[in-house]
Amino acid sequence: MVYSISPAGEWLPAALGGGGYITGLLQHPADGRVLYARCDVAGVFRSRDGGESWETLNRGLTQAYHHQVQSFAISRHHPEVMFRCCGEVRSRTFYGAVHKSADGGNSWYEVCSGMGFYGNGPTRMYGEVIAVDPFHPRIVAAGGYTGGLWISRDEGESWEQSSLPEERFGCVAFHPDQPGMLYAGTISDEELNMDYADPGEYGILGLLQDRPRGKAGKLYLSCDSGQSWDLLVEGPSFAELSFDSRDPQRLLAACIWGGIKSSSDGGRTWQSAGAGLLKGEQRYGTIVQDSHIPQRWYTAPDLRPQMKDIPPVPLYISEDGAEHWKLLHIHKDADLSGFPAYMDSFNGGSRASAAGWAISKIIVDRFTPGRLYLCNWYGVAYSGDGGLTWQAGEFRGLETTCMEAAAADKQQPGKFCVTMADHSPKVTEDGGLSFRNLPGLPGYSGSSAAVISAADPGLYLYGLIGHTRNACIAAYREGGGQARAVLTLGSGLFVQALREDGNQPGTYYAYVDGSISAGAGIYRSRDGGASWERTAFRPPAHVETLPHQKRWIEAELLSVVVYQVKNACGSNQLMDMNPHKAGQLLAGEATEGIWQSSNSGDNWDFIGEGLPFQRGGPASVLSTVAYSPSRPGTIYAGFISEGLWRSNDYGQSWHKLFPAAEGRLFNVSAFSAGRGEYGEDLLILASEPMVRTSTESELAWSRDGGATWDRWEHASLGAVRWKGIALDCEGRQVLAVTCGNGAFRGTISR
Repeated sequence: MVYSISPAGEWLPAALGGGGYITGLLQHPADGRVLYARCDVAGVFRSRDGGESWETLNRGLTQAYHHQVQSFAISRHHPEVMFRCCGEVRSRTFYGAVHKSADGGNSWYEVCSGMGFYGNGPTRMYGEVIAVDPFHPRIVAAGGYTGGLWISRDEGESWEQSSLPEERFGCVAFHPDQPGMLYAGTISDEELNMDYADPGEYGILGLLQDRPRGKAGKLYLSCDSGQSWDLLVEGPSFAELSFDSRDPQRLLAACIWGGIKSSSDGGRTWQSAGAGLLKGEQRYGTIVQDSHIPQRWYTAPDLRPQMKDIPPVPLYISEDGAEHWKLLHIHKDADLSGFPAYMDSFNGGSRASAAGWAISKIIVDRFTPGRLYLCNWYGVAYSGDGGLTWQAGEFRGLETTCMEAAAADKQQPGKFCVTMADHSPKVTEDGGLSFRNLPGLPGYSGSSAAVISAADPGLYLYGLIGHTRNACIAAYREGGGQARAVLTLGSGLFVQALREDGNQPGTYYAYVDGSISAGAGIYRSRDGGASWERTAFRPPAHVETLPHQKRWIEAELLSVVVYQVKNACGSNQLMDMNPHKAGQLLAGEATEGIWQSSNSGDNWDFIGEGLPFQRGGPASVLSTVAYSPSRPGTIYAGFISEGLWRSNDYGQSWHKLFPAAEGRLFNVSAFSAGRGEYGEDLLILASEPMVRTSTESELAWSRDGGATWDRWEHASLGAVRWKGIALDCEGRQVLAVTCGNGAFRGTISR
């Protein structure tokens, strides 16, 4: 029997697009319908229809941090030439690269690695730090989060570091009307406030694994395209610069907590330009002039959900050259169309509040008067009437979807449930062609593990993640209205996995991460999920948290954001039920072993002897455990770094199954096993790229239980962070989910 993934080995995008916080927008210099968006976790996107729909542009990228884009630029001389700056920090080391595209973003190649960037860091939502000289197409300038400012004089092919100090650059801009004039603004240590993270005893720099880089922001000027520099001013932090087309000496700046400032002498002195803006401290990162009506300017403070007394869409307009400001409009839900329904549930029922949350950029369409664009936490929206009403096209292809896991229905072909860091679960019944939302609960903003009941059709159990790092197990029945919490967990706990015992109707198990003394462990429900009790599972006495090295594994190794524990680490893979025997289940711990119970969790035996826990370093950790659906006694165990292992005797002995090459690393970040032909398992496993393991994105599958393997070519997707893979009940339809890159669907043909 011959298997293949159709058509021609290609997997197709599902209806859940990739995305994250959309931090920047560019418009094509010659084609107004073409827009580009940058994202903190998912790379660069392109729209060919004025923002109605989006496609990813990540071909040629090899490392996960290549998708964490802090800045990008397009050459107005040669619009097919583009640049992107990407990077992250791990273990107090900043990584970064500049990539170039010579074909409009269709493919990219690395041109500079001298600067570190922080695409998902505290300056991600500010101005562009790479720019092409408007008078000289071969001159490009880029300022890093680390590493200083660099100049290229051959259209980005080679780079040299300038004489500027290695400060934290917030914006780099050539003057549009003055040849050779290049500005570079920096951001102070004090203005790295992140209202979504608690710095605790370490302070904000410790949390970011950074060192001091400047007590004050600065603005530098070069009059010779970066060969020499003058310090113009020291004090405010410069997040974005905008040049007044009516006066070459007049500049406007968004100065973060310093507000909006103006200069009438080329940037040497600055005055407040905030008359009419919101009172009190507000963070500003964007300021833009209307090219059609030069006396008109736009700005917006950075609204977050916990902030009070701020308009729902805090878009401000000035009609007198940024001397005085007023709120453009008090937006209501009726002023918005094409915004996804899920935005209501996380913002007090107001879609307008969600549309204005964390606005990072405003741009004015250079071709069409009255047409504006903005991007924020959710995606890109556009207005055709000067900002009075807004449309979003449902963010097709570009969503806030850092996915955690995929679970298949055991009864219905093509039906899957997907969980994700910033949303309640979504369900597809057509293999990923369309999705619908499962209801969330007040106080919970994300989802982790999920199970679709086979014994009780229409019942879903899923883990929800709270705003205060609390969690619960929610139950929802189709047609039943609201979800309800059936197990409420305290702060720091997390539902890692959910399973149903297919041989004991009404019996479910939950794997809960966190502090063991606070309740982490394996839970059991014998009444259809209505009530839960903790089983006898207890790891060794020295293990105080699940996982044992919780902070390092979740914040350093697996998480998409280094300081946000459990942000898209992947879930639903460290527990499994034996389909061949009632009451038999597995539980894995990342660094300490695997345990098995044969009596519904009342007793547990260690079966992890011989597995490569932390072999050769701390990155070799367990990521998935699974029973064979075809062969009783066969168990699989997947590891970061060390690949896939198998036992044929219920865990008494183990051998490595993939990869066979000695010393080759493979991160099993997602795994699924289905029934194949002739009693062999159909296996699919994926490797997400990681800085700590120097690995690239890879996906492999075996039609014969691991005897031979094929690989899926997916270079067009870039460095995909695979988090979950599920085969449907027939073993024919596959759904794969990622952190930021969207979901993908495939069909197994035989």
